[in-house]
Amino acid sequence: MDSPSLYERMGGRNGIRAITEKAVANHFSNPVISTRFTNAHMSQKEMVASATEFFCTGLSGVETYEGKSMPDAHAGMNITAAELVAALDDILDAMKSEGLGDLEQAEVLKILYDMKPEILGK
Repeated sequence: MDSPSLYERMGGRNGIRAITEKAVANHFSNPVISTRFTNAHMSQKEMVASATEFFCTGLSGVETYEGKSMPDAHAGMNITAAELVAALDDILDAMKSEGLGDLEQAEVLKILYDMKPEILGK
């Protein structure tokens, strides 16, 4: 029998959505990055929906992501490494608050950190 995928271990779509809702809310209140989100072209609800689809698709879910690629979504934003770390901290806090295990947290953070060049444009 195959072991459960990261998608399944995170609680599937509902678990990922709960984490995404908390992470986006954290971004809006994080003094390091909040202006990036309050001045964005998407509402908080739209960000949650888009990020949920992105993560579900990327984590072996059945969803289909139709949004922008990471480079396109972050093009011209000149995001700093400190801002990326702040966003990752928000996501880590969201995963912890939803009771996600240490192994799953580490796997998600590695996936996201590996996207650093695409997010920072470097």
